[in-house]
Amino acid sequence: MLMFFGIIGFLLFIVFLVKGFISIFRKKNFKKDFMIALASFILFAVMATIDGSNDPKEIAKDKEQVATKEVKEDSKAEKKEASKDEEKQADKEKEQQATKEKASKEVSTNDSKESSTDEPKDAAKKADVKASSTSSHGEQATVTRVVDGDTIHVSLKGKDETIRMLLLDTPETVDPNKPVEPFGKDASNFAKQTLSGKTVGIQVGSEPRDKYGRLLAYVWVGNKTYQEMVLEKGLGRTAYLYNDTSMLDQFHKAQDVAKNQGIGVWSIPGYAHVDHNHGYHYLEEKKEETVQTPVQKPVQKPAPQPAPEPEPEPEPEPTTEFFQNCTDMRTVYPNGVPSSHPAYQAKMDRDKDNFACER
Repeated sequence: MLMFFGIIGFLLFIVFLVKGFISIFRKKNFKKDFMIALASFILFAVMATIDGSNDPKEIAKDKEQVATKEVKEDSKAEKKEASKDEEKQADKEKEQQATKEKASKEVSTNDSKESSTDEPKDAAKKADVKASSTSSHGEQATVTRVVDGDTIHVSLKGKDETIRMLLLDTPETVDPNKPVEPFGKDASNFAKQTLSGKTVGIQVGSEPRDKYGRLLAYVWVGNKTYQEMVLEKGLGRTAYLYNDTSMLDQFHKAQDVAKNQGIGVWSIPGYAHVDHNHGYHYLEEKKEETVQTPVQKPVQKPAPQPAPEPEPEPEPEPTTEFFQNCTDMRTVYPNGVPSSHPAYQAKMDRDKDNFACER
């Protein structure tokens, strides 16, 4: 029915449109014809739109789209339920596996109790193998005692070992020949807080032990060396080089953090020196600074008397410099030293020419 009115409107549009053009040529009133043509066209357009919205094909198409969406949603819901069921099944399988493993462990424990006397030896060997297993950063060890900021005791492979940390020197606190040096207690306290009772990685250097029998090693706390932690806080400096300097560049970068900020041992001018194996110089410089030259006051000249015999001047105390070996000495004196030098040692003068560690 709506389409019928639409056709009539379209025909009226054509008729009055043609009639309007004819009126233009005849110079008659054409506005009325064009207005009727426009109204007819609007009628046609409205009827066509209404009829199109009620088209059975379009309605069926919309229904199909709605049904497709509902099917997709149902399939998604089914998939979710299926995945939940799979997860539950996997959890059950894990529980069953854990129960089986627990039962097998109990059986193996009972069997070990009933085995012969040779089996404890095998168990001890297995324990030693487990203790010697290494992590990505050296062998696992437990810190049993902290001596000072750069020396600790650890339990390694069932033995008590003294670890002297490579490439690190902290101020002295336990040396009987030296007073407690500035920042020495701070370094010791930091070592106790960071290492006491902890499991650490011990990476032994290329030269395993020093002359005191201590292990020379890098100490790892997680993925970072303890040496770097100390150097970044300014509680020590790079020294004690020995033959292993594989991480020296990395330690220099950590040390520069404190050095650039002027904190810790770098806050005292002349106290610490990079890669210097002669300790800290705070007390020596302090003594030198406290020595003052007495001011002589003018006095009247007394009557001439026989000049007293001059007292012998006290001989200066000899100063010595100690180096572990020629490699250690060349870090300070690259070309060696003559026999008159305080650092000269006969054991380093192999060719006996009164010149040690010459190149």
